[in-house]
Amino acid sequence: MSLASITMTRNDWHVLAQWQEFYRNYAGVANYHIIVDNASTPEYKEKLRTLFPDAVLLERETNGGTTGAYNTGIKWALEQNDVDAIMLIANDIKIDADSVGALYRRLQSDSSVGAVAPVLLQGDRKTVCAYGEKLNKDFGLNRLQDGCPFRPEQLPAEQESDCLPGGMCMVKAEVYRKVGLQDESLFMYMDENEFFLRTRRAGYCLLALRDAVAAHCHIAVDKGRHNDSGLAFFYIYRNWLLVCRQYASRWMMFRLFCRLFFLSAPKYTVVFLRDRSFSKIYYLYLGLFSGLLGCRKNFVSN
Repeated sequence: MSLASITMTRNDWHVLAQWQEFYRNYAGVANYHIIVDNASTPEYKEKLRTLFPDAVLLERETNGGTTGAYNTGIKWALEQNDVDAIMLIANDIKIDADSVGALYRRLQSDSSVGAVAPVLLQGDRKTVCAYGEKLNKDFGLNRLQDGCPFRPEQLPAEQESDCLPGGMCMVKAEVYRKVGLQDESLFMYMDENEFFLRTRRAGYCLLALRDAVAAHCHIAVDKGRHNDSGLAFFYIYRNWLLVCRQYASRWMMFRLFCRLFFLSAPKYTVVFLRDRSFSKIYYLYLGLFSGLLGCRKNFVSN
């Protein structure tokens, strides 16, 4: 049987050299390497073909966000009869072949395990970013061991979780066939919370493994990222409220809205006013009220 890896991209010129280096670390383990391009420029797509000649390049005509891009890759992988595991991996994740192999073996060793993830470190490779994740009653995310020094001997061999990092996890192909794909109306952010909530409700177990280690190596840029346009704040707040509305209750969703509106949002507003980042303020409050009203209209960055 086979493993398919899926990486999405959109005009990510600033990560190409690092991405190619990271890919070489695990390329021999993945039977299919799928790159989903989210409507990038022709020049960028041509560069992808040059740097990743053995990859399956799926070109979207529109920017579908995280969920749309992953679904494009997942659908392709599910059409391959031999694929029994699908690894979602962001282009700034560093992981070696041994860790990928450990994830695959554990995933296939137990029918009750639906998805696995490594110890996810920060870029310094010394600090834990997440070793499994738990969800609050309002479906907010708590990353376990976040900010702790990485000392493998102090971690349990496996950590059962409510959720796993959406940019670095491995899921059984049968899970997608049983519970469905990603919710494309969420576009980006909270998508993994919602998907893994369905996965657990279908009876599957989610595990983080100590024997698999990856690092999330962000590269800072001045322009071109979601946070610069403020769309991140729109999607984070709106989608949190939408997921809470769908899986909890309208009352819990309203309580969450009040907490965000009166406590969280004012703190960001002060910071954004100092930076004269007025668009971020607009999208922040638009996201809050869109979530409150159940609006799923998405805004796409150019």
